[in-house]
Amino acid sequence: MGNQQKVCVLATKDIQILSKTTGKSENEIRQWYNRFLQESNNTGRMNKQQFQLYYANLKKHPNLDTINRFLQESNNTGRMNKQQFQLYYANLKKHPNLDTITDHIFRAFDTDHSNSIDFQEFLIASIVTSEGTDRQKFEYAFEVYDINGDDMIERKEAKKILNLLCRIQGFSENDAVMYTNTLMLTFDTNQDKVLSRTEFINGCLHDSTLGHISNPFAI
Repeated sequence: MGNQQKVCVLATKDIQILSKTTGKSENEIRQWYNRFLQESNNTGRMNKQQFQLYYANLKKHPNLDTINRFLQESNNTGRMNKQQFQLYYANLKKHPNLDTITDHIFRAFDTDHSNSIDFQEFLIASIVTSEGTDRQKFEYAFEVYDINGDDMIERKEAKKILNLLCRIQGFSENDAVMYTNTLMLTFDTNQDKVLSRTEFINGCLHDSTLGHISNPFAI
């Protein structure tokens, strides 16, 4: 009896909040959560490896069946740690370089900085980055670029993420350098050599080509 694992239960109030936030029905939320638990070993959280594997499948098949894979990949815990997320996301895209970006996507989804992702974090982030407005998507994209968490994007951070995205999208290293230079030059409206959240988001919204290339959720 003492070794039985406690199964996490999603409160009715939380279901109602998630339904209102995401626009999904309460029944859909319950179905997704039940599968999330299976994928996270009934813990309610996924580590990075679980999330990586699950997210990769989600991007290929953005429907309930794929979201259900999140639960399987998190060993039914309801949370994915970093390793789980990396594995999940790599399988999602089936690209040899995709695992290089999942660490940063995991960090963006992990809004409470617990080094794991719970169902609420996963559901909201997944829906926003796939069905949200461009501004909402770039809000999450900013978190991907802000590697050190200082609410600014430095050139070295932009270069690192754009190098990864260009490699995944089949662009050359020279292309990555060009896009980094263009992003830092044209988006930096106050010329302080870093990009604020507002500068990055507005820049991506006004330059659709660079915004698409710079969007980690568009790959």
